Amino acid sequence: MKLSVDSRGIIPEIFAECALSRIMLFAASVAISLVALGCQPAEDPMLALMDVDLMKTRIDDLSKTVNLVSSPRRFDQREFEDKVSSGLNRWVSYSEDELSDMEWSLDSFARPLIEQYSLVAGVEQLDGLSFANTDAWYLQQSYWIAAVVERVVDSTDVVPFELYRLAAGVESSKNADAPVQEIVEALHEQLDQDQAKALTQSLKLFDWITRNIQLLPSADPSDSDAQPLNDSDAGPAGSGIPGLGYQRYPWQTLLYGRGDYVERANLFVLMLRQLELDAAVLGIPTDDDGASATPWAVAVKIGSELYLFDTRLGLAVPGKKPGQIATLADVRSDASLLKSLDLTVAESLDDDTDYWVHSDETKNLIALIYVSPEEISNRIATLETRLVGDDRLLLVGKPSQTAERFKADGVDPKPWGIAFQTAQFRQAVRDAIARSSFDDELADRLDWYFSEESYVDQFTRYRTSRARFFAGSFDLQEVGYNAIESFQHLMYRDELIDELGSNRKLQRQLGILKTGGQSAGEFQSQLAGVQSQMRLVRRDAGFFLAQSHFDNGSISTAANWLERLRSKDDVKRWADGIEYLLGRALEGRRDYLAAIEVYRESESAQFHGNLIRARLIKQQIDQL
Repeated sequence: MKLSVDSRGIIPEIFAECALSRIMLFAASVAISLVALGCQPAEDPMLALMDVDLMKTRIDDLSKTVNLVSSPRRFDQREFEDKVSSGLNRWVSYSEDELSDMEWSLDSFARPLIEQYSLVAGVEQLDGLSFANTDAWYLQQSYWIAAVVERVVDSTDVVPFELYRLAAGVESSKNADAPVQEIVEALHEQLDQDQAKALTQSLKLFDWITRNIQLLPSADPSDSDAQPLNDSDAGPAGSGIPGLGYQRYPWQTLLYGRGDYVERANLFVLMLRQLELDAAVLGIPTDDDGASATPWAVAVKIGSELYLFDTRLGLAVPGKKPGQIATLADVRSDASLLKSLDLTVAESLDDDTDYWVHSDETKNLIALIYVSPEEISNRIATLETRLVGDDRLLLVGKPSQTAERFKADGVDPKPWGIAFQTAQFRQAVRDAIARSSFDDELADRLDWYFSEESYVDQFTRYRTSRARFFAGSFDLQEVGYNAIESFQHLMYRDELIDELGSNRKLQRQLGILKTGGQSAGEFQSQLAGVQSQMRLVRRDAGFFLAQSHFDNGSISTAANWLERLRSKDDVKRWADGIEYLLGRALEGRRDYLAAIEVYRESESAQFHGNLIRARLIKQQIDQL
């Protein structure tokens, strides 16, 4: 202790300590006297203020983190991960005593997946409360899905359901309070009002996915050209070999607007889960013990029936009467329903024009119950209980409950590890990206990533525009752009791209900053990279703009824009989606013959379903 003498010759530190000791002795004697009298000493107001501050800090940390996740404004990917995980972990540290009393147990139905994928990152920490960086993407995914679900199921726009309106013969639907449900009720008279509402919601979400997630061909990991990204023995996914259903997380399927039929199906299941509707992908066993299965259609449980939606066909499976949606019981009892989905010679001259499932294959099915590592974890379950008000969100999966309800429908429910395989695949990709800068051969194997995803991940304005689209931000904004304006501003003209090197304002907008240690050549290389990204971004923005107009109810505007897009040279990537959405827009305008022509000219991964759709429309208009 440092000693000093003041002007009075007193050592201040020692004087203060002596005074403090006398005060403490006096306080102690008072406390003892109060206890002796049966009283308690008054609460220290400073401690109360500290408790209030701690509570406020805890709430602020959680609120700020949730706002960051749900905000349409996107940031640097790594910055986003770090801010979300650190914010949640601070909240946990401040709330440790309170959260430690939470009861949690691993869902027993998911236990086989935990054993099978024990080496997947994060699986060994399911019972802990520490948040990982990847949790930011799971939370973002949940908010995006919830936003889409809310606006799509609340929409009264009947135009996208012209095929079903024709079959129902309901003309007054545009003026009804729930026009799409009116159509569904007319087609399914056996349903009560709640069941009709559930089927209507399912149809709306399925239709949105079909229009907004362009179908990609199914990747085959056994393809001789498929090259592993590492020497892992964890199967194709762990080796970084693209395969069916596991290449993209659901949030990536949304962000990129593309996915194979299994990725479409998983997204559909998760959307239905937000409405607390039970759904699973039905699989056809590929071996005697049912250990593996080929995914088929999504089954939505409504009442005692399983309604079928085929994400590869791009159609709800047609039922016994025009416009009806088939149930599993329907296709089991009537073999002609699936047989009617074969293409005729007049429709296609391809060698294989049969529908990919036969009625006898539906007798023995597996219900593949979607399970992800995050949704069965303690940390996510704990977080869900603390989200209140507008922040409330369904984050937790309940696979045991879903499996139990499917078990009663003559199918064998099994936990599906597709989400765990996605985690394996994406970890292999991340590791390979880090090594590819000094390995040209590895960079060649990652060519699909650099051409399809990298530019999106690096372009924050692109991701912000997509987030605004998911939220249905189409009205004029007091501050900032809506989704339509956002995509319009991403359609960079050649002149603007060319002048990037001299346009400091645009450089700042795109986050291009010349650092002190950067040479002129390096800066020019950076500019060239961003210019290349801008050309890719404007190609995507044009198609997303058309989707925005369609979702906003401007069908004619969407059709006119799509007609212009299909003639451009740089939109080959979106050609399939452009043709399909154009057909849907023409169909919505009741220009049926033009829509049929577009569907029949389709050469996309969804060509089979598009030809069936053309056939169904033709059958309806022939009866008018």
